[in-house]
Parts: sequence; structure tokens; C-alpha cells
Amino acid sequence: MDKFIIRSTDSTLVSEPPKKKTKLNIRRQYHEDYLNIGFSWSGNVDDPRPWCLVCGGKLSNESMVPSKLKRHFSTKHSHLVDKNASYFQRLLKSETQQSAKMTKIVTISDKTQEASYLVAELVAKQMKPHTIAEKLILPACREIVKVLFGEEAEKEVLKIPVSDNTVSRRIEHMSEDIEEQVLRQSRDSPLFALQLDESTDISGQAQLLIFIRIVSNEDIMENFLCCITLSETTKGEDIFEIVDNYLKLANLPWEKCIGVCTDGAPAMTGSVKGFTSFTKKKNENIIFTHCFLHREALMTKTLVGDLREVLDQVVKVINFIKSSSLKSRLFEKICDGMDSDNSKLLFHSAIRWLSRGRVLSRFYDLSEEIIVFLTMEESKYEFLGDDQWWTKVSFLTDIFEHLNKLNTSMQGRNVNIN
Repeated sequence: MDKFIIRSTDSTLVSEPPKKKTKLNIRRQYHEDYLNIGFSWSGNVDDPRPWCLVCGGKLSNESMVPSKLKRHFSTKHSHLVDKNASYFQRLLKSETQQSAKMTKIVTISDKTQEASYLVAELVAKQMKPHTIAEKLILPACREIVKVLFGEEAEKEVLKIPVSDNTVSRRIEHMSEDIEEQVLRQSRDSPLFALQLDESTDISGQAQLLIFIRIVSNEDIMENFLCCITLSETTKGEDIFEIVDNYLKLANLPWEKCIGVCTDGAPAMTGSVKGFTSFTKKKNENIIFTHCFLHREALMTKTLVGDLREVLDQVVKVINFIKSSSLKSRLFEKICDGMDSDNSKLLFHSAIRWLSRGRVLSRFYDLSEEIIVFLTMEESKYEFLGDDQWWTKVSFLTDIFEHLNKLNTSMQGRNVNIN
């Protein structure tokens, strides 16, 4: 029966249960003498748990008393009751050595981890397959280290994890870390500007490249922000939706954006359904610009009649010489015989904006070799004997060479026009 305390008040009697005693949470500690009965300890120092050296069982902290430890040992290991303390000391030493050896096997040192990340960084920078680390880099390092430092050093090299999956994870980790650093700097910047370019890669996938310029320590800093694949259409609305979602996830408000630079495509600059029209709804104060390099490349595509004809004739001659492997080999042999610096002509590509300057420069440098080869082939290119035609070729070569130098000089990071 519960006991109650009767407490008198002004007009009523109140019964209360007696107060329970507070149980102190005292953790038992391990004593060295417990080793004589086959027990060591594991876990936290503040909350040790008895650990049986024979069966490996771990008991609760409340069992850290000699009576309970002896009962466990006599019940489950009665055949070892007569063993002395030296036996359990040897058993503890053996268990400790095995645990340390296993930990050393499964644990990767900090230097090994660092070397693995450095290899992955090299593979990513050279844009090589991830399997090259395991198939080429690691075997090469093994042979070099074995010759210079011996077999023991070779064993250390083998500990570096460089499988294709490991390299892929390392690259992803570094990419995520770099992106987080860029986003952190961008969020700290009071203002930012974006540059967008949508193009198609060699596999036919549409890729959206985004660069960002921010203010950091009173200096303008330029960073690559992201590359996102456009899985379906590449309309202005699709591009805006992708950029808008990314800025939301990055916690970069449109109100801090002061400028957007695009390549001038209709999907970007359309007044109704272009990317810029949707962006203006978010911030009407954004300044939109057309990439001046793209404008210059478009401008150089327009040539007057005579110069256009000369360029077409140059392309025809190049295509004739490179139309077959036999002609290409014969032309190379002529160039080698005349001690030319170059032995091959370059194909013209309309989509490569530096192509014409390089093609014309190589064509003009090999002008004598071209005339000799076409004379041997008995080809009918009468304009090659016209000095005025070669003057126009020289003019085009000089103009496009200067344009290429100008365009390449304006490429790169942190380049500004005052």
C-alpha cells in the first residue's frame, strides 16, 4: 500500500505521495586487476564497457564489478578458470596487435589520399579517360620508384587508390568543392554579372556555359560558374528557366545582377521570347550586351567580291592537294626536299573563327612548294601565275593574321577593355 503524507491547509486536507529518491548516474571504471579474470575494456574512457578477451563479448557498464565478471567467466569459460595473469596478458597483446594490423590495412593515410586527388586532378586537366590512372600512371610510377628507391617504396605506391571509379569520385568531390567556393564568393559580392553561351558539343548535346564576374576585395574576379546540358529544346524560355533555377539554388538574387552578355542568337536576344525578355521581368535594370568577339567574327565573314573569290580559290587549291592520301604524301615529300618549315596544308573550317587566318598563313608560307607541286600535277590553276592574285592573298593573310592576334589577345581570364 502506498504511503501518503497528510498536509493541513486552511480548509482542506491534501494527500501527497512521498518523494522518490534521485538515482545518481555513476559510471563504473575499469581496474587493472580485472585482467586477472580475463577482462579488458572498450568504448569511451568516461563510459568503459567490460570486454572479455576469450569470447570478445562486451558487457554493460553496470557489469564492471568483480562478482559479475567472475560469474561470466566461470559460466562461459570454465575450462580457463585456472589460467594465471600472464596468459591473459599474452591474449590482450595478441588482440591489440591484430587490431592494429587490421586498422593499418584498411586505413588510407593522408599522404595516400592527397596523392590520389593529385592524380585525379591531372587526369581531369588533361581530359584523359579515368582508366589511364590505373592502367598507365600507377604502373609507370611503380617502375620509376622501384628503380630509384627499391621494392619497399614500390609497396607504398601500390597503396594509392586510382581505380576509374575512385578517380571519378575524386573529380566530383573537387568539382563540388570548387563550385561551393565560387558560390560563396559570389554570395559575398554586392553585385555580379553573367555571360552565357549555348553551343553544341561533338556528341550533339546542347551545353549552356555560364561565367560570372563578381567584386572581391575591391577587385573584379571572373569565374566559371557552371555547365548545364539542355536535354530538350534550346528556346529562350528553356535557357531562362535553367539559369533562374540555378541562381535560386545558389541563393543569388536577380536584384544583384547588373549585366548579362550573350552571343546575340535569337534565343538569347529575342524581344518577345528571348532570354533577355524573361530576364527583364526579374530585373529591368540589367544591362544586356552582345559579345564583341562574336560580333567581330561575324563581321570578318563579310568580304567584298574580289577578296571572297580569292579566298574560295585558295580553298579549292587546298582541297585538290588534300583530296587523296597520295597527293598529300607527294606534297610532303616536295616540302621536305625544299627544306620547308611546314609540310602540310590546313583545311578551312567555316565554323572555326580562327581558321581562315591560319589557313591563309600556311598557304602563303608554302606558296613556292604549291606552285611546284601543281606544275608537276599539270593542274590548270592559271591564277597561281598572276602576281596581282598573290598580292590579294598576301593582303588577306596579313589582315586575318592581325585579327587572330587581336582576338586571341582579348581571350582569357580577367581581361578588360578600358
